[in-house]
Amino acid sequence: MSEAPPEHKQVIGDDTVFKAKSATHKRRGLTCQVFKHGERLGQATNLTDISDLLRHEDHLVWLDAVDPNQEDLDLIKEEFGLHPLAVEDAVHAHQRPKIETYGNTWFVVVQATTVEVDRIQFHEMAIFVGEQFLVTVRHTPALPLEEIEKRWNNHPEELRRGTGFLLYTILDTVVDGYLPVAQRFEDRVDVLEEDLFRDRPMQREVLPRIFEMKREAQRFRWAAMPMRDILNPIIRKDIDIFPEDTLAYFRDVYDHAVRVIDQLDNVRDLVSSALEIHLSVISNRQNEVAKQLTIIATIFLPLTFLTGFFGQNFTLLVTHIITPAWTFWVFGIGLELLALTLTLGYFKWKRWF
Repeated sequence: MSEAPPEHKQVIGDDTVFKAKSATHKRRGLTCQVFKHGERLGQATNLTDISDLLRHEDHLVWLDAVDPNQEDLDLIKEEFGLHPLAVEDAVHAHQRPKIETYGNTWFVVVQATTVEVDRIQFHEMAIFVGEQFLVTVRHTPALPLEEIEKRWNNHPEELRRGTGFLLYTILDTVVDGYLPVAQRFEDRVDVLEEDLFRDRPMQREVLPRIFEMKREAQRFRWAAMPMRDILNPIIRKDIDIFPEDTLAYFRDVYDHAVRVIDQLDNVRDLVSSALEIHLSVISNRQNEVAKQLTIIATIFLPLTFLTGFFGQNFTLLVTHIITPAWTFWVFGIGLELLALTLTLGYFKWKRWF
């Protein structure tokens, strides 16, 4: 392993860990941490020495890159011996979540989520996993690593001895991040259903809200659904690079992922039901309005007939409707009131209102 300037190296036991001597790698968004037997030794500054660090079987190297440039990718590919096709997929964002094998290396793409005030933020992360190394490539907006590092450091040192448990920590954090998103969808559906059944005119924004929720739920499903397919080959040990006792933790993540997917399916059904309820409520209210208008028109039908009949300019009708006076009240007004009463009585008997 090549030597760094003495003022920039730290000796811990028999291991030499290179510390950053400038802000170069921080500016480029590269961070490389070295662990031994679960204990963090420090950060490797000279990234060209990673291949030398990996020659020590007890070393675990975690390299994180945020929006790496071509120079960074060439360095990562060379030092870790990564397949060029996998590196190419890691460069281009908007990859579908997936897992692939390249020799003795897993290549995993996940879509993590965080809940913001007014929307759900998606974070794409590509992960390369070997027997002694793990490389994360994050794209802007980058998923914060604080929670992953916190969980990783809280585990006992005997568990933090391999890349399998580090990958488990990352996937477990990603899946747990799905839970508040699914809960947020369920809460929004509950509020929407309450709005649908309120005794007030339907607001015009209800339908756009439903379609926006359907679109977001579909986007979330696209991110969370493949997690089962990602975990299955790891649990099956398609590549035997993780200890047997680590697989139990991946099965736990699988159970959490299945629960989230079940919640998501339930949310999708609820959103579809909300759309059907919305259309049904609109249809029922339109029928109520049409019924009321029909009743009003029907009421005026016999009244219009009577007034039209007595409004004809026949001599008999004109002379006898005025004198004597009772003929006006009986035939002119009484017949209309009688027709109105009979019409309303018939509607009541039919239970039309």
